[in-house]
Amino acid sequence: MTFSRGLFSGWMHGVNHQQLVGAMYGKKRGYFVGTVTAVEQDSIQLEAVPDHLKNGDGVVFENLKDTNDEQGGRIYGIRGRWLDFQRGRLRSQYIRPGMRVFKTGDQVLEQKLRQSFQGDIPLRKKMRMDLIVSGKAGEPLVVQVKGQEVKIESSMVLEVAAKRPLTLESLKEQFGRLGGTGFELGEVEANLVGEVIVPVSELNRMRRALVDGWSADESSAIKPHAPITATYRSLLPQKADDSSALHGPILHVLCRTDEQIDAALACGITHLYADYEDIRRYADVVKRVREHGSGAKLYLATPRIQKSSEAGFFKLIQRAEPDGVLIRNLGAISYFRDAGIPITGDFSLNVSNPLSADFLKQTGLERLTISYDLNIEQVLDLLASAPPEWFEITLHQHMPMFHMEHCAFAAFLSKGTDFTNCGRPCDHHKVRLRDRVGMEHPLKADVGCRNTLFNAVPQTGAQFFTGLMQAGLRHYRVELLEQDIPETKRILETYQALLRGSRAGEVIWRDLKAQSQLGVTRGTMAELV
Repeated sequence: MTFSRGLFSGWMHGVNHQQLVGAMYGKKRGYFVGTVTAVEQDSIQLEAVPDHLKNGDGVVFENLKDTNDEQGGRIYGIRGRWLDFQRGRLRSQYIRPGMRVFKTGDQVLEQKLRQSFQGDIPLRKKMRMDLIVSGKAGEPLVVQVKGQEVKIESSMVLEVAAKRPLTLESLKEQFGRLGGTGFELGEVEANLVGEVIVPVSELNRMRRALVDGWSADESSAIKPHAPITATYRSLLPQKADDSSALHGPILHVLCRTDEQIDAALACGITHLYADYEDIRRYADVVKRVREHGSGAKLYLATPRIQKSSEAGFFKLIQRAEPDGVLIRNLGAISYFRDAGIPITGDFSLNVSNPLSADFLKQTGLERLTISYDLNIEQVLDLLASAPPEWFEITLHQHMPMFHMEHCAFAAFLSKGTDFTNCGRPCDHHKVRLRDRVGMEHPLKADVGCRNTLFNAVPQTGAQFFTGLMQAGLRHYRVELLEQDIPETKRILETYQALLRGSRAGEVIWRDLKAQSQLGVTRGTMAELV
């Protein structure tokens, strides 16, 4: 039983955006059953009924116009190509021939799955313990594990039994009480001379001694691991004197259009990132910034994903001769480091703890963008555990919600199968995906035709700026998306005022109509502003 937004083996056959995920609905669907051909009260006819469909299975009838109001239920009976449902369960007037039907539940499968995780957890297979028991009156009782060197003697001698002497059955009963241990009793060989007896309490002691003795035996015991001397604190990077406190905060701005670049330069921004859908334009962007004459530094962003067949993307970025590169995938680190170009790690490297930060810093990255998975408390913990000058934080952005190989531009705005014949509709059209509550989220394509969906509402961490400064952080980023020149200037001037200390971070989020938080989540214990 599988749920998805559309299953297809297309990636195994190469890229074909006309055949990949349909992207026609936001819900995950179950297995495709068939198409409605006729409708009656409480009954639906399909063009064909698959063999796996049976009574009790749940199905849903697709409604592309309103996925929140779809008909469905469990099958009460199957008559040829007709599916019968509980009387009055379906509003049949809303089901039309041509609607697709998906399987949403399988009671038989659910019962099997439930049996796999409910009830007691089975113990691992127990080790079999075969015993040889021997002795005679006046001597200790001796119990040895067959095939092992484990041998236990009673602490008292055997006596002649007046009644209830030791028998094979009584020995099996006493030595078989191994519940809660990793052993089970196997064969018992009794070599007793005459009718003898020893107290039951002594047999119980000998049983426990057998278990302890075999567990400690080197031939059967699990060898302990070599002792670990390293501790978490000993692995943490060393923090030197905080040199970042010697200078004020620096504002970095990521732009996605020429107009945003011009507006940022007009605002006096000296640290720029360019993230263009068409990286062939990067050389012109570098030239544009340098001709401005302000001395602003421009870093160019790599694609978020780099495949082995896309090495040409790195070469295009290098030929543009930027001041540095914003690294978004691990493959780009060695390429641009070996080329002698300054590199900064972006959020997609997912730096979320001091150990990963230390590892990536050793690869040559000058700074690391803090992971979007961290809330403010976790960010402050990171800054306390590693040098704050290593890090940069995105203070304002439209959060990227997902990144996918499927290109909705090619699928719905062209008849092309991939970038070679789609005509690049992403260069001429703006696409937004509307969610169930009516929000329209911008969709962007990169040079590899991969799509990123951004949240329609920006979010800001301005209210945490004072705490971040006190923690020693000095590099702050604002990421633009589709803003025009006036809006770009308004946003940048707002954050410039924040960094100067002339605007309070607690009110900026209201002025910019943004969500006030850092990272994907505020944390489970946080209160909403």
